[in-house]
Amino acid sequence: MNAVDRIGGPLRAFLSEMGIVARCELLNRVYQFTREADLSSEEQEDIKKLMGNKHVAAGVFQNVVSGAPVFFDLPKLDTYTVMGGRLFHFLHTVKYGRKDFDNANRRLTQERHALKSLFIDNLAWILTCFMEGAGYRLSGRSGNRMVFEAGDRTAEALVYSSINAVNLDDCKAFQGENCVVLIPSAENVEPFMKFYREKGASAEEAGIQIWVGNLEKGTIDPFIGYTTDMDIYGQFGNPRLAEMVRTNWKAA
Repeated sequence: MNAVDRIGGPLRAFLSEMGIVARCELLNRVYQFTREADLSSEEQEDIKKLMGNKHVAAGVFQNVVSGAPVFFDLPKLDTYTVMGGRLFHFLHTVKYGRKDFDNANRRLTQERHALKSLFIDNLAWILTCFMEGAGYRLSGRSGNRMVFEAGDRTAEALVYSSINAVNLDDCKAFQGENCVVLIPSAENVEPFMKFYREKGASAEEAGIQIWVGNLEKGTIDPFIGYTTDMDIYGQFGNPRLAEMVRTNWKAA
């Protein structure tokens, strides 16, 4: 079975069963199925070229929601609606009723804990790919804590499902040259501004870097703090983001 089929098979079964799916869950399931496809390095490079994206799963996701022809036999999620502040995709060729949408929204609420765990795993994967691009290898992981090594260089990271979950005290045991907290991107910028103004200065003083991972784009950018490792710096999608934040948002 080729790489596209190993990803497309589980994805097809999932979409056929769901009918209506929240964009956030679809994104995380795409990452899950792509990880579980256990692609070789060659297969990953082939799919990156096919999808036109630096990260495999991000490329697959964009292909699925855009209706591009790589996964031509998937259900086409060509219509969407918003419920409870969440975007839900569905087929316009199927006549769904109010009860169907209510059930989809209820199911998402019930699956929140499992999706949170999956979300952290997916963020950890994108961080691993990012660090591998900088010449590091994952040497250990326990829960949301990860350790990377590159020769005599080390980097330790904590992965959180939301900026509101970050606890800087968790970083006190960090020993590496790069002490990193990875959080996901979000449309609402207010929690980021609040965090920066309340804790940005203390994070910088403690030498803690806070990075933002965007699963839809497959990128990681610096939010607070600066790396002195140019191999890491070169992996950022927008390496000047932390500088822009520091210039435009004054810490309290």
